[in-house]
Amino acid sequence: MLSWEKISKLKSLLPLIGILLFIYIIHDVGIENLYSALESMNIFLLIASFFIFVPRIFISTYKWKMVAEMQGIHVKFFPLIGINLVGLFYGTVTPLWLGDWIRIFYLKEESGAALGKCASNVIIDQLIEFFSLFILSIFGSLLLLNRFPLLFAIIAGFFIFLLGVAIFFMEKNRSRKIFSLAYRYLIPSRLKEYLAKEFDYFYESIPPLKKLLKPLVVEIFSYILFFTQIYMVAISLSLSIPYIHFILIYPISSLIGMIPITISGFGTREGALISILSIYGVAKEKAVALSLTGYFITIFIPAMIGGIISIFYARRIATKNKIMDNITSDNGPVG
Repeated sequence: MLSWEKISKLKSLLPLIGILLFIYIIHDVGIENLYSALESMNIFLLIASFFIFVPRIFISTYKWKMVAEMQGIHVKFFPLIGINLVGLFYGTVTPLWLGDWIRIFYLKEESGAALGKCASNVIIDQLIEFFSLFILSIFGSLLLLNRFPLLFAIIAGFFIFLLGVAIFFMEKNRSRKIFSLAYRYLIPSRLKEYLAKEFDYFYESIPPLKKLLKPLVVEIFSYILFFTQIYMVAISLSLSIPYIHFILIYPISSLIGMIPITISGFGTREGALISILSIYGVAKEKAVALSLTGYFITIFIPAMIGGIISIFYARRIATKNKIMDNITSDNGPVG
């Protein structure tokens, strides 16, 4: 039987699969061919593509703030943008964007809300993003039905399954039954009271599904802007793909890129794009150039901005804690 230690080692090796696939794809395409495709790009279109990020991050953060307000978490808009970018930075280097959960702690610091409530808020926000991507991918898979007949069934099936899981865990008593054994036998006694309280906070103000439809629509629009950025990269490569088709089929590669066998989707995303875009007569090197440049513009640069913001946040929190320590020591009893 596999021990937990061996399973842990296997999990740590999983990202290598995507990286090896990425190396193989680059070798198959050829460095010179890829360089030639990158060199042919229109720099002005790339710059214009990047600046679409500004309205996109505003819209995405507005959606997040909508959900936060529903839960009674009150944060000013611009600090929330900063936290969103910090989450993007940490999310890029972790499978399934789990690093984005760092937003929970920043949100708690900024709002003063309970950790459990902040956790439910960030997870709901992530699920809205996730399901928005699924919805676009489902419509995209319908366009590819003749070429990839099983794709629609697979994506729709996963969507229904994950939606069912999300709805199941939205109910507090059902979740309590699932986690009761872990709580009873795995959680240290000193943490039980604290975790029980945070569990209650987690479920204290989860909005009903019908109230989440508006944030879902807003997030779909945000994703349309995201894929419009990449479409401008496609135009700079002189690719002839109808806009609506592109906006609906590119999400499929993004979804495949989230399979946790790689880092930031490298390898899996390029492999999916090569297969999908071949229908439109796109050469391998242009598909890879599109994927890499699109990633650099839409994710890498904004994530680096988030990384810089995280340094300032860390300094601010450290300074705040130091001031609080000083106040506590000044007001404390004199020995």
